[in-house]
Amino acid sequence: MTIRRFVGALILLTLSVGAATPAAAQSISAMAADLQMLQVRVAAGDKAAYSAQTERLAAIGAAIAAAKPEVWKSKSETNAAVVYLLSGGQPREIAQLLQNGLVPESEKPLMRGALAYIVGNEAEAKALLGELDPRSLDLRLAGQVAFAQSVLATSKDAKKAIASLDLARLLAPGCLVEEAALRREILLLNGAGDIDRVALLSRQYASRFGHSVYAESFLQGLAGTLVQSGSIEALSNFQKFGAFFTVLAPDTRRAFLLTVARAEMLNGKFPVAGAAAGEALSDAPRESADEARGKLYQGAAQILGPEYEDGLALLQSVAAAKLDKGDQALLGAVRGVAAYLREPPAEADPARGAVAPAPPVANDEAEATIALAEAAMSRTAALAGASEKGNL
Repeated sequence: MTIRRFVGALILLTLSVGAATPAAAQSISAMAADLQMLQVRVAAGDKAAYSAQTERLAAIGAAIAAAKPEVWKSKSETNAAVVYLLSGGQPREIAQLLQNGLVPESEKPLMRGALAYIVGNEAEAKALLGELDPRSLDLRLAGQVAFAQSVLATSKDAKKAIASLDLARLLAPGCLVEEAALRREILLLNGAGDIDRVALLSRQYASRFGHSVYAESFLQGLAGTLVQSGSIEALSNFQKFGAFFTVLAPDTRRAFLLTVARAEMLNGKFPVAGAAAGEALSDAPRESADEARGKLYQGAAQILGPEYEDGLALLQSVAAAKLDKGDQALLGAVRGVAAYLREPPAEADPARGAVAPAPPVANDEAEATIALAEAAMSRTAALAGASEKGNL
């Protein structure tokens, strides 16, 4: 059995024991175990569990405030208080516990460090948690501490922050900690330019946590992040995400691809825009808004290359009524550029100035029109140059 499977089995065993304890007799450690079981369900996409977290956290906070002094002689109970805090619990309960002097000296550094981390006292949190080895801790909180260490290290040492997230994922497989660590690590790796690992971990996230309560928001944001960072503006980098696309749910996959296609078209990255739109069209429902968008973005990319006729046909087939107002304006601009491209190259007339291929439109449609126009005029200039050479 691998260490990852062993750790996972041990965590689930711990959680199941806690979950079986009657509510009236539950210790704080059992209540914390129940909370972590809820978080496993949240990571799996259980919205009811997500809603139940608030109530469970409130119950644990009340139990901590009402606990008798002798409770804190148990290491499992002080660990449970840290689990509560790092899971979104109220820091005031832990601050009061420390202020009352009820926590054994040996357990204070971890609890104080966790409290400093939650309230934003970065210097104290680093001093108390920075050099701690999470593997020496109770498995119920080891992954959470490793995650906190990553956050604390991010601004000064991105490589260390990424290593801490790797450890957090190893120590808390299947839990919300692993889900959150994957999300954070993907973004850090993208910032570091490690596109191969971004693609690998994106696929892993989609496979393991594609139904998470947080997945839809994260994946939508990831598409924008990849575009804004320029990580996939090269077709070769975009293609590295092929395996990732295959494990996404169909609706999520199309939403991701269409977001990329539109954004890269606005950026003038037509090969990627066309590839993303083509992927989205492969399973878009007929006569749907997704189909109309895919045709628009793919057609816009194709008219600037050797597939002009195919692109023009796509643009002519777009059901404009299926598009929102922004894309309807964009469709008009793109069709204008397509019409301009059908005109034979003409010599420039200095007295008349350059010919505009399409009327200006607002906001991002204007940016797209400019990008398309520049590409169109470059293509026309190339055709004119070839014609002149043929006449020599």
